[in-house]
Amino acid sequence: MRVLLVSANTEKVPDPVYPIGPAYVAAASRRAGHEVAGIDLCFASERRTTVEDALRDFAPDAIGVSLRNLDNSAYPQSSSYIDDYRDLISWLRAGSRAPIVLGGAGFTVMPTTILEQLHADYGIAGEGEEAFPWLLERIATGERPRSENGFSCFAVNGSVLVTGESRLRRLDDVGPDRDLFDSPAYYERGGCANVQTKRGCCFECVFCSYPLIEGSKVRMRPAAGVVDEIEALVRDRGIRHVFFVDNIFNLPPAHAKQICRALAERRIDVEWSAYMNPKFVDDELVRCMAASGCKGVEFGTDSGSPTMIAALKKEFDVEDLRRASRLCHEHGIKFCHSLIFGGPGETVATVEETISLMEELRPTAVVAFTGIRVLPGTGMVDIALRDGQIDADDNLLYPKFYISESLGDELIDRIDRYARAHSNWIVPGKGIKINVEMLQRLRARKIKGQLWRLLR
Repeated sequence: MRVLLVSANTEKVPDPVYPIGPAYVAAASRRAGHEVAGIDLCFASERRTTVEDALRDFAPDAIGVSLRNLDNSAYPQSSSYIDDYRDLISWLRAGSRAPIVLGGAGFTVMPTTILEQLHADYGIAGEGEEAFPWLLERIATGERPRSENGFSCFAVNGSVLVTGESRLRRLDDVGPDRDLFDSPAYYERGGCANVQTKRGCCFECVFCSYPLIEGSKVRMRPAAGVVDEIEALVRDRGIRHVFFVDNIFNLPPAHAKQICRALAERRIDVEWSAYMNPKFVDDELVRCMAASGCKGVEFGTDSGSPTMIAALKKEFDVEDLRRASRLCHEHGIKFCHSLIFGGPGETVATVEETISLMEELRPTAVVAFTGIRVLPGTGMVDIALRDGQIDADDNLLYPKFYISESLGDELIDRIDRYARAHSNWIVPGKGIKINVEMLQRLRARKIKGQLWRLLR
């Protein structure tokens, strides 16, 4: 079949992100014998024209649409992408009779609601490497998909939702087809290539959707295969900067150390950064990271208050934050703490505890969010219902944010004032140090890697 894969993401702040999800699905579809082409709307100057031209030139038999995010998850300057996605589906319908299949991380968060809203023919919740080729077989024969062979199918207002009853058990042979989209443009304008070393999250942070998207069981790619991919990026594409997109790069720690040692042993000329959990940081790991080219670490800290760390169901404590920060200082690795203010139980006192800890830890940068985006399937739904911040019939398609009732606007004003007085604080929800033109100018000067590393 002729399969057209569309990356619907157009967000470029803080950087455009290569559509690695549909690239993985493209590789699997080609292995299954399908002819695959791609549309990337991120850099399209005229999105509708781009879509219409591709439909005319390629004449697809099936269309897959990847929805990476539903909104920017920032408050108070929140922005939903749903209406843009609705426009995209209408353009696809006008230019082709091919069935439309929705997928991606954003879709998986609330698949039934999105299918009802966008009126696609099919949707795939979860990983697509097995499910999408399986669905294409049914589309090719005109057979209506039904639950079988490890896949469950549900009718949704005339559409069909497909879910895998289990995740991919092995990640040995999976990999993205980086030729589907413009890798050089993403490296030029985004500053790095994204590489995945594992999938799944075994933790239960009260607001997080990662376990819904990737499953609760951690499944790892072989370290040698990860390093092979990085080596090929450097050798074949001239890409020297990599970001590990795992929700937690250093869990399990042994796997992270294997990757670092392999990078160092092969003497690969690469600079990399990653998301990390402060609980699983020790001297041996940070030493290996520094020796293998690590230049930056982003900790999903969320709070520096013991009360709030417990309320958010984080699995580390303040001493873990101190140890991880100290080791980064000792080994010369720049680091960022990502914070979320305003969760259940947040008070003026807990806000001040967090700010005080950040002053003590002296991170390279702090990225501060105010308010928690309430997503279906997370613990925040029950909390927001209990506290009257959402209604029982709210489908949460458009962004709703929880902010502790004891704070409200006072919280936003406090973080705004503090961030404007401290040059290393970034507040996406207020546009503080998130200026699109400035970011583009930095990339035009050939600056690579994470831009927060430039802060002082």
